[in-house]
Amino acid sequence: MKKLILILALTFIIEAINAQQKGVSPLSTIPNSSLGAGNQQLSTKNTYAVVVGISDYQDPGIPDLRFADKDAEAFANYLRSNAGGKLDNDHLKVLINKEATMAQFANALDWLWEVCKEGDQAIIYFSGHGDVEKKSLTQPGFLLCWDAPARVYMAGGAFALPMLQEVVSTLSIQNKAKVIVITDACRSGTLAGSSVNGSQATAANLAKQFGNEIKIMSCQPNEYSIEGEQWGGGRGAFSYHLLDALYGLADNNKDQWVTLQEVGRYLEDHVTNEVAPVSQVPMTIGNRNERLTSVDEPLLTSIKSGKTNQTQLLSAIESRGIEEDVLSKLDSNTIKVYALFKQALKDKIFLEPANACANTYYEKLISEPKLERLHSTMKRNYAAALQDDAQQVLNNWLKTDVSEVSLSKKTRENKYREYPRFLKRAAELLGVNHYMYSFIMARVHFFEGYLIALSSKNPNTTIGENALIQFRLALQWQPELAQVYWQMSYVYGFHLLQADSAELYTNKVIELQPSWVLPYCNIAFLFSEKFKLFEKSKQYLDSAMKLDSNSAMVWNNFGNYYRQRKEYDAAEQNYLKAIQLDPNLPFPYSNLGLVYRYTHRFEDGVRQLNKAIQLDSTNANTYNTMGMIYLENKFYKESEHYLKKAIKYDSTLVFSYVNLGLICSYNNRYAESETYYFKALKLDSTNAALNYNLACLYSIQKKFEKAFKYLEINFRLGDDDYDYLMNDKDLTFLRENKKQWNALMKKYFPQQYKD
Repeated sequence: MKKLILILALTFIIEAINAQQKGVSPLSTIPNSSLGAGNQQLSTKNTYAVVVGISDYQDPGIPDLRFADKDAEAFANYLRSNAGGKLDNDHLKVLINKEATMAQFANALDWLWEVCKEGDQAIIYFSGHGDVEKKSLTQPGFLLCWDAPARVYMAGGAFALPMLQEVVSTLSIQNKAKVIVITDACRSGTLAGSSVNGSQATAANLAKQFGNEIKIMSCQPNEYSIEGEQWGGGRGAFSYHLLDALYGLADNNKDQWVTLQEVGRYLEDHVTNEVAPVSQVPMTIGNRNERLTSVDEPLLTSIKSGKTNQTQLLSAIESRGIEEDVLSKLDSNTIKVYALFKQALKDKIFLEPANACANTYYEKLISEPKLERLHSTMKRNYAAALQDDAQQVLNNWLKTDVSEVSLSKKTRENKYREYPRFLKRAAELLGVNHYMYSFIMARVHFFEGYLIALSSKNPNTTIGENALIQFRLALQWQPELAQVYWQMSYVYGFHLLQADSAELYTNKVIELQPSWVLPYCNIAFLFSEKFKLFEKSKQYLDSAMKLDSNSAMVWNNFGNYYRQRKEYDAAEQNYLKAIQLDPNLPFPYSNLGLVYRYTHRFEDGVRQLNKAIQLDSTNANTYNTMGMIYLENKFYKESEHYLKKAIKYDSTLVFSYVNLGLICSYNNRYAESETYYFKALKLDSTNAALNYNLACLYSIQKKFEKAFKYLEINFRLGDDDYDYLMNDKDLTFLRENKKQWNALMKKYFPQQYKD
C-alpha cells in the first residue's frame, strides 16, 4: 500500500519573532507504522518527496514572508539525512522561492503520481501563502505559488485547493496511499481575500478531510501561526516543534513510537506556551493512536543533550496584516498613540517620562475595545522589549564577550540599573501562568543582587549578605541559572572574604557551564589578588587556557597572576599576548601600566595607561594607576588630578583615597590627609596598608596615642615587614618612644626583635 505524507506549511499572516538559535530537526521517515485500530505492520518500499517553500514572492502586492523558505530547506535537508531517509535527487524535488512556480509545483505533484507505486511513501511540503478572493462554496481557496498575481488568482500562479484535493484523494484512495496532511499557516500581510478572511477560509477548508488522510495543523482557522528567530535561528514555532516531536521528544510513554496523539499534546504544550499571550493552538485530525514514526534513541539522546541549558527566551512579533485591518477602523488619535507606542518600544523608552513612554501609551491602548485583536501582540511585544537587553547581557557574559566583560563599573551601573524595573514590568504583563514568568523573576532578583554587589568591591558584610538574599531568591525561581552562582562566588570572595565558599560556588558554575571561561578567570584573580593562593589560582588558569588558548581574558589573567607573584617579565609577556589577541581590550594596557610602575619605567607606564583611557575613559582603576605613577615620581599635581578622576568614576575605590592622603601628607596638608584616610577606612577597615599610613601620619605629627593604635591594627591585619618598619623615617618619633615601641615589637615580632 502506498503512503503519502502531505505536508503543507501555509504561511498566511504574520512576520516576525526575534530569538535565539536552536537546532533544526525535520520529520523522520516511517519504516513501519500501523493503520487504524489494528496492529498490522506495513513496510515502506520507496519514499518520494516534493518540498516547496516561498518567502520572496514575485508580485510586490503579495507581502513577503520571513522563514517559509527556511522551513522548507530545513525539511529538505532532513530528508537528505540518514534520519530522514537519505533521499537523493531521484527521490526528492525541492522548489524554493522563484523555483516554486505554479507550473513547477503542478509538475512535481504529477511526478509523484507517476513514480509512487503501492507500498511507497510520498511526502509533499508546501510553505507559503494561502488565500481566497471571495467567500463561496465554489471557491475553497488557493495555495499561492511564487508567480501568483496579487489579486486575480484564477488568472494563474495559484494552486486551487480542489486540485490538491484531487492529488490527495487519488494517491490515498485510488493508489491506496496513507496520507498525512500537515499545514503550518503563518499568515503575513494583506492579501486579496483579507476583507473576507480569505486565509482563515483557506485554512478551514484545508482542515476538511479529502480522503482517509491524517491532518496536523499549526493553528485553528481563526488564529495565525507564529514564526521567528526564537526557533532554530529563524523558523516557524509549529514547524520547529513538530520536528522535535517526531524525533522522539513527544514519545511520552517511552514505547519508542510517536503517535498522532503524542504529537498533538507536544505541540499544544510547546507551541501554545511559547507564543503566548498570542493564541496559537495546533490541531490534529484522524486516528489519534496512529503511529507516525519510530524513535532513534541515540539520535534522541543527542538532541536532548543539545538542548541542555538552553536559555529560555521571549521575543517580539509583528502582525502587519491584522494591524493594517484593525488600524483602518480607528480614529486618527488612537492611530497616533499606537504609532508612538511602537516607536517607544523601538527607542527603549519604557517607563519614563511618565507622560511620554511605552507604558503610558500601552495603558491607553489596552483599554480601547477596537484594538482588541492587537492587544495580545502588544502585550507580548512590550514584555519582550522590556527583557531583551538584560537577556543580551546574560548571553554576552556566557560568551565571555570582552565588550561586555571589560565594561567599567560606572558603565555597568548606568547600563544595568533599570533592568530590575523593566523585568518586573515584563513579568506583570505576562502573568504568573506564562512559561517565561519564573525565568524573568529569576533575572529580576539576579540583577538586583548584581547591582548591590557592584556598589562596592571592598569587604562589606552588609553588602554581601544583601546581595546573597537576592541571589538565593533568583535560584528559587530558576535553580540552574549559572550567572547567579558566578556572582555568589564573587560576593563570598570580595565582600565576605570566604575563599572556600567562593571556590564552592565557582565549581557549581563549572558544573552547569563547563566551557564558560569567565568563572575560571574570576576565581583565579580572586585567589591571587585577594588571598595570595597562587597554586590554586594557577590551576584554574591552566584549565581556562585549555578551554580557550586564544582568549585575551585568559592571557590577561595570567599576567595578573605573575604580577602578584612579582614576576614582572612574565607578567609583561602575558599582557602583551593579550593585547595581540585583542587590541581593543583595555585591561591589559592598564595592567601593563602597573607592571611598568613596579619596574620604574615611568614613560612606558604612562603610554600604556593613556592607551587604556582611550579605550575606556570611565575606568577608575586606570586613573588610579596613573595617579600612583605620577605620585611615585613626585608629580603631585598630576597625580592628584588622576586620583580625583578615579573617585569620580568609582567613589568606593579605596586606594584612590589612600593615595590622595599620601599626597596631602607629603605636602604637609595633614588635615586633608586624615580626611582621605578616614574615607578609605570607612570603605575597607581590613586594609593593613591604610592603617599603616594613618600610623605614619600621626607619628610625624607626634600624635603618639593614635599612631600606636593604628600601627597595632596594621600588625593585627597581617603586616609582617619588620625590616621596612625599622627603617621607615615616618615612624622615627614612634621608635624613639621606646617603652611602647618595644612592647609592640616583642608582641608581634618576638623572633626578630632584640632589646
